[in-house]
Amino acid sequence: MSALPPDQARLYESCAFDIHGWSSLREKKKTLASQGHQGYLYEVSSPEGIHMGYYNVRSSQDGKVVIANQQPFLQLSYTISGNKSYHIDAGHKMLVSFEKQQYNYLFFPQQEIHLNWHANEPLETFELGISPELTLNFLPEEHPLYAMFHQSMAHNAPASLSKDHLPLQAGISTILYDMLNCPLDGRYKQLYLKAKTMELLAIQLKQYEQILGIRQDANARTLKKGDVERMYLARDIIISNMNSPCTLIDLAHQVGTNDAYLKSHFKLVFGTTVYGYLQGIKMTHARELLAQGKNVSEVAYLSGYKHTAHFTRAFKKHFGFAPGIMKR
Repeated sequence: MSALPPDQARLYESCAFDIHGWSSLREKKKTLASQGHQGYLYEVSSPEGIHMGYYNVRSSQDGKVVIANQQPFLQLSYTISGNKSYHIDAGHKMLVSFEKQQYNYLFFPQQEIHLNWHANEPLETFELGISPELTLNFLPEEHPLYAMFHQSMAHNAPASLSKDHLPLQAGISTILYDMLNCPLDGRYKQLYLKAKTMELLAIQLKQYEQILGIRQDANARTLKKGDVERMYLARDIIISNMNSPCTLIDLAHQVGTNDAYLKSHFKLVFGTTVYGYLQGIKMTHARELLAQGKNVSEVAYLSGYKHTAHFTRAFKKHFGFAPGIMKR
């Protein structure tokens, strides 16, 4: 492994990872406040072969973690905010990179994988690892990802199973935060994590088919590539004008469609309405502000709410917990 420059060495970490490494449910919580890192991490591992990691970090220089995988597994990689990339071949070759509000299915073999992120940029990400045995129990044989997963395992080669990243729907984010804030312990938490993992896969595998135009039956609705691209453009406009959103008709005209198609196509791609998506990114931004230490009333004002109580209700409805919990 190549050495890092002296000014980057303190941001370099290496860890071994085994998807079957535990005989019982194991959890790790850590606040990061040294060696150039600021933030929080949470990891939970189930003996069934499920590992969830949540990482919310900002680094003073480009950060890197080298994960020495002891066994192959499926990695569901979700980026809430920030940018990250995975590298192979001792870090010399990029496997895949992510921007905010994207996820993908990755196959990681028994080898080192380098995870990199940018300096001075908040990174919030979930990583859900699932053992091959459990993956094959959940993944239908007729699904297009099944063959790609088998091929990657046969060649023991790291791969991004979907050539295009998928948009992070509001429902998916809600399930991830449910897993992060699970109120149960022990065997009941283990059962909860398995149930939520199955729920995630059910939603995501269906979304994969819809977005990529894979028809399951004669009545299934699919979109052309141009339709999907217009919805991504609409999403970018929504994000850029979060505090002064335009009307549905104006948004439709900007992306070259009408409001009826905008409503139906946007929901197919992102799993929610235009308003629901706008509300989701506002809540995600509010959550980032709270994580930075701002108080609830200030965040309510910055999120466009005149009354803190209205913001608190909206936040709790979206995430399932009150904004005050972030402060604690």
